[in-house]
Amino acid sequence: MVNHETEIEAGSVEDAIKKGLEKLGLQSRDEMEWKVIYDGEEGVKIKVKNKVDEPKSVKLVEEEISTFLEKLGTTGKVEIEQEHNRLYINIKTKDMDGLLIGKSGRNLESIQHILSRIIHNKDNSIDLTIDVAGYRRKKEHTLKVRARAFAEEVKRSGREFIFEPLPPSLRRAVHLEISDIEGVRTYTIGETDLKKVVISPAKK
Repeated sequence: MVNHETEIEAGSVEDAIKKGLEKLGLQSRDEMEWKVIYDGEEGVKIKVKNKVDEPKSVKLVEEEISTFLEKLGTTGKVEIEQEHNRLYINIKTKDMDGLLIGKSGRNLESIQHILSRIIHNKDNSIDLTIDVAGYRRKKEHTLKVRARAFAEEVKRSGREFIFEPLPPSLRRAVHLEISDIEGVRTYTIGETDLKKVVISPAKK
């Protein structure tokens, strides 16, 4: 099943509702249902879910991923969230998460490419990010923290920093994370899919 239901914690119900809308990628409260699970001195917890029916694009993604997993000889849970204009798909299997991720996430990048092509052939309006057991999100978070630290070092030293080879989705994360930091800029070097991001002092 596609996961359009999640629990949100915040300091108040109002803040939790706002977080819920952002989490589900919704614009209006009319599109979301919520239920208070806990409301105490330490904060509140609510359960939120989409009020609207699942869009056709989400159903298509779920069907194609389920078929893909079946061909690999496994089954799993498919969680889908809307992140701005993209669908974030997190796959959880009973026994193949490690294999699907691969060394340094290489298998995951291959799966991203394969599933994107399969789904785009049926609906090219869908942009998606494939993840397995939250690996990509954890990697992206760590990378963003590193990027900010290295950006400050570049500003201090005036010397460039070059990241290790990164897949397109992680390169994009670095570029976006650094875009609001004054005094530095980013660019990409390399010819293969695993190009490198360079953090450099901004040109005066």
